[in-house]
Amino acid sequence: MEADLQNANCNWIYQSNKLIEASHSFTVLEQKLVRLLASMIQKDDIEFKEYKFKAIDLSRIVGIQQKNIYKSLDKITDKLMSRVITIRNDKEQKFKKFHLIKTAEFENGILTMEIDVKMKEFYLQLKQYTKYQLKNIMQFKNIYSFRLYELLKQYEKIGTRIITINDLRIALDIGIKKYAIYSNLKQKVINIIKKEINENTDIYFEYEEIKTNRKVTGIKFYIKANKTKNKANEEACSTLEGKSTNKVEKSSTELIIMVKSIFKENIKEKEAEFILNTANGDVNIIKEKYDIVSQMKRVDSVVATMIDAIRKDYQAPIGKEKVGGFNDYDQRDYNFTELERQLLGWDKEEKNKETGEEFQQLAMK
Repeated sequence: MEADLQNANCNWIYQSNKLIEASHSFTVLEQKLVRLLASMIQKDDIEFKEYKFKAIDLSRIVGIQQKNIYKSLDKITDKLMSRVITIRNDKEQKFKKFHLIKTAEFENGILTMEIDVKMKEFYLQLKQYTKYQLKNIMQFKNIYSFRLYELLKQYEKIGTRIITINDLRIALDIGIKKYAIYSNLKQKVINIIKKEINENTDIYFEYEEIKTNRKVTGIKFYIKANKTKNKANEEACSTLEGKSTNKVEKSSTELIIMVKSIFKENIKEKEAEFILNTANGDVNIIKEKYDIVSQMKRVDSVVATMIDAIRKDYQAPIGKEKVGGFNDYDQRDYNFTELERQLLGWDKEEKNKETGEEFQQLAMK
């Protein structure tokens, strides 16, 4: 299919969270071309297609000089077809590696690309994914901004993300010898990324350093929606996107799923909804209080304790904040149909006997 790139910046990119967490290294131009290619894929597609791009469109969108387009695309596609994407699990000492591009062909001013079928699990029929519009990353000039933007976008609804310095280096493909002193890493990488993301995207972030024995060993990112940028994006793309009649229900469903993903314990959807309501819909508060509750030596009921922690605003002991790993929590699969039935109250009568007395007791605390 030949891509219509007239309004490509409004395209949505859907990527598996596993791909967001994967290790890979691309140049700025390569990353823009890969994200443009990803924006052609529909989340509910069953198979990949051959995607065709006019060279003149690529020159405009990706930022390649038109007079050098042939040589530039020849070089870029060579690199892309050799790049490796690695899914790594160091604890279990295993990894899996993929090539992204299967074929690339340039003829009559048109670039045709085909994604390797092995990449289907990262782009097609997704259950756990992160989405954003292409326009958010196409202004980036720094090689590292793409990766950190996606990692923070993934945790936008939670509101915070803690990444160790070692894991940050892995994510950004920065070896231990490069910017070996943290102050250099901060000045040459983190602060530059911060400026690009905060000025160009639908999110912005602040951060604080986490220290162990006076050495910076991790960073806690505080992630917020960039309301001004979001409004501008909505206005620019409003003629291209229809409004979903299920917007409220889906938003609520996504928040319930996010709350459940915070807990290591298995909690019911109704319990997650009750906790969310207690926190006035602020997932960031839930994450903060769960970090505190999960470190308590004895908890008879994690749900009741969480509600108490939110209502009474439990505070972490000074100097004992826990630093999470690069993958803070396991992803879970959910039955979205059943979840929506519960949230919309369709099974209220069926569940009343099971949950009524339990939540009356919680509400009285």
